[in-house]
Amino acid sequence: MINLTPSMHEKELRDIYGELLFEYAKKDERIVVLNADLARSDSTLKFKELFPDRFIDVGVAEANMMGIAAG
Repeated sequence: MINLTPSMHEKELRDIYGELLFEYAKKDERIVVLNADLARSDSTLKFKELFPDRFIDVGVAEANMMGIAAG
């Protein structure tokens, strides 16, 4: 379960998503981000900077991203 801190109630959902994803990724190296050229918009830029080997940006190619996710 995710417990939101009081400061999180004042943030946008995408910022909370980015923060929590980053926190979980620090604890679990299996977490990888597949992104469609939206790192700034979906708050995964910090993840990209600190875990570049676990961040895959497919550009504007969402269909290809699904293929990558499927393996």
